[in-house]
Amino acid sequence: MYRKILYPTDFSETAELALEHIKTMRKLGGEKVILLNVIDKSEEENLLSTIFKIFNIGSKEREEIEKKLKDESLKKLDEIKKELESLGFEVKNISVFGTPHEEIVKVANEEDVDIIIMGSHGKTNIKEILLGSVTEHVIKKSDKPVMVIRRAEG
Repeated sequence: MYRKILYPTDFSETAELALEHIKTMRKLGGEKVILLNVIDKSEEENLLSTIFKIFNIGSKEREEIEKKLKDESLKKLDEIKKELESLGFEVKNISVFGTPHEEIVKVANEEDVDIIIMGSHGKTNIKEILLGSVTEHVIKKSDKPVMVIRRAEG
């Protein structure tokens, strides 16, 4: 039924809970997982532009910082990839800069996934909010089924 799964992750606690659900999908016929980390361009832009102004950093240094951010993202995705491959999944890593919900919907369509499995909240969401804004946008904009995993209470 859900053979090809998109797992967008920001490496948050809730994303890790979603990963546990993905692992169980192997027993239910899951075959392939697309791991996606979107480096939020707006957050990165705000942080870097402030740093660049303060320290008068040029474009070469900016490229180096972006490369380090991407390398770190891929390193974390590789750890998850190894774990899922050990369970028998075929796994593909994708790390991109962009607006998270837009990139998630785009990759879901490009990869023609059967389902998106993601956490209800990412790193930056306030606990009192019912549903994180990225998750809410993905649900509204995607024509793929979306399984939302709630964060742990406490």
